[in-house]
Amino acid sequence: MNKILVVATGWHFSSHFYENMGKQIVPESWEIDYFCVAHRSPENENTIKEKDHIRNADSNNFLIQLDQMMYEYSITTKQIEEFGWEFMIEDNTIGDMECFNQWSDTYDYRDYDIILVTHDDNLILSDELFVDVVSNNTKLYKPLVESRYGVSGHQFNVEIVNNDGKWLFLDNGYTQSISKAFEPRGSFSFYKKELIDLLPNNKFDMSDRGKPILTRIGETNSVGYDGIGGWNSAAGTFRDFLYETLPELELVEKSRWLSNTKRVSKYCIEGERGFVSNFRADGIQYVNDLKKQLENLEWI
Repeated sequence: MNKILVVATGWHFSSHFYENMGKQIVPESWEIDYFCVAHRSPENENTIKEKDHIRNADSNNFLIQLDQMMYEYSITTKQIEEFGWEFMIEDNTIGDMECFNQWSDTYDYRDYDIILVTHDDNLILSDELFVDVVSNNTKLYKPLVESRYGVSGHQFNVEIVNNDGKWLFLDNGYTQSISKAFEPRGSFSFYKKELIDLLPNNKFDMSDRGKPILTRIGETNSVGYDGIGGWNSAAGTFRDFLYETLPELELVEKSRWLSNTKRVSKYCIEGERGFVSNFRADGIQYVNDLKKQLENLEWI
């Protein structure tokens, strides 16, 4: 039996996320295990009050309405577990792939074929995510390594390919025109077991190219975009791992995307610091991509 592991960073606690991830269709001959590695509890005072203004908002803005869908109600630990998740509390060190590192202190990743590491402020749009991730018929976006360009060499032309299962890293979305296009966000990403095998100590390096990143152990309040801006550096560290670990950009060649729009695919809209309505980092292009995707799905 093949197995998929889902590890979510428990911080924002979108009720929509935990409920709808648990409703994903399980592919034939596969099993799925769900773990929430939390850095604060859903019942924490800060967790609840940080989203109350969204729940109480009266707005015609479709972005705010999507946030209201995400945080329709204040979810509890018991409800998360009832949706099929195993709940763990760990120190609030660093976000993104750190939740996998903490999970792997207790469990063995080698029991799984595919690992999804995800934030819990993502709006889930489909129940066919895992069916399509393992299907040969799914269309994915593949970088053409020979086309590498840009001031810092972080851009690649892409081609649409069938999912042949030969990828090792599968990210949600990629926008080629962005100067740092090839920089994984770590917000909604799939990793094959074989890629984890290549990581030093089989864990993600959450430093800034060897330099430590400030932790928030004991803190339970969100500090916005700038407050944890340094945590973004680990994405560059992982990007360099993909560039440098195997010769001739082999790990780049084995990377794929579910869409050609950053943060947006037909499966998932990635939140930014807790909210879909945040687009400071990506600007109006993100809003346009999001609206187009929702129109295609007849959501708006």
